[in-house]
Amino acid sequence: MRRSVRRGIAAVLVATTAGLLAGCTPASERSPSPMTHSGPPPTAMTIEDGVEVWDLTVPPSAEAFGIAERDDPVSSFAVGGYSSHGGGGRPVRFELPGDRTVDLRAHDVVFQLNDSPEGVTDPRTGEVLVPEGRRYSLRVSTPALEGAEAGQAGYEEALAELGLPGDSARELQQEIADAPNASPLDVGRVGASAELPSEKGMTFGVSSSFRPDPDPDRQVFLLEYSAVWDVVPIP
Repeated sequence: MRRSVRRGIAAVLVATTAGLLAGCTPASERSPSPMTHSGPPPTAMTIEDGVEVWDLTVPPSAEAFGIAERDDPVSSFAVGGYSSHGGGGRPVRFELPGDRTVDLRAHDVVFQLNDSPEGVTDPRTGEVLVPEGRRYSLRVSTPALEGAEAGQAGYEEALAELGLPGDSARELQQEIADAPNASPLDVGRVGASAELPSEKGMTFGVSSSFRPDPDPDRQVFLLEYSAVWDVVPIP
């Protein structure tokens, strides 16, 4: 049985993100690539020598990530999205707990907050499915890599920069090897993911996924970074 891409730490980012990025204010004067943003200026972001630098060691907040106040008080989520245009993305650096830094080129940097005032509990087992409070998450998309060789190499480089072991790279390699035998009905994406140990209430990771194709040169790999923070009280 083929394995679907492990979600790992990636938080669910709703399809309305694209709409929330529409009508943003240009900030190209601060970045070498055109970049747009919806929401107030984020306090956790600076521009240093043309690089968009995010300090993810600060406590998560709407102010830190530039998430706008929600017009709909009933809505349980809100987004602070930073989007750039062009095939090569823009230079972005993330400063992580533990004195780690990650340098990459990004198309979209999307922060999201999700509120659950009462939480969600499985009525049959009593298991807490969604804890009470506010959870912040991050998704970062990078330029796509074309071809199995480039996709594998890009993922291995990402793992090495984060200091992660190569186990999941071998998993991705196996998925690539299995791709020619995939059922035509299997239209989902497959791949691999890995994450750093949680530190100071945040877990950060990377994933690579592709849609199986008999021709390895036609496979397009999506390399994404993601983070999730421990739940905090709703202000």
